[in-house]
Amino acid sequence: MPEPAESTIPTLRELQARLQEVTQLLRQPTTIDEQARQALAELTEELARLLDAGAVPPEEVKRLAENTTHLAEALHHPHPSSGIAGIRERFEQALASAEAHAPLAVGLARRLVNALANLGI
Repeated sequence: MPEPAESTIPTLRELQARLQEVTQLLRQPTTIDEQARQALAELTEELARLLDAGAVPPEEVKRLAENTTHLAEALHHPHPSSGIAGIRERFEQALASAEAHAPLAVGLARRLVNALANLGI
C-alpha cells in the first residue's frame, strides 16, 4: 500500500493556522452568545498550544486538520443542523483516533466539541 504523499499531510503549523482561523471566526458576532464564543475561542487556542507541544502522528494531524477546516467552514457559512452534526461526528472520530498519541490535546478538543453541542452546533 503506497504511503501518502508528504504534501498531502498538513504540518502542525498548518493545523494551528486552521485552529487560529476557527478562533477568529468564533470571536466574530454570530448567533452564539458572547460568553460561549469567548470560551470556544479560548479552547481552540489552547488546543493549538497543546498540539505544538505534543507529538501527534502525521495521519492524525491530517485528520484533525480536515475536520478543523470543516468546522471553520461551518462557522463561517452556517449549514442546516444535519450538516453540522456530520462535521461534529467526523471531528469526534478523528479525536478518538488521536487519543492514544495526544490524550491532553484530545481531552481539550472533546471539551470544544461538547461546548459546541451544548450550543446546538
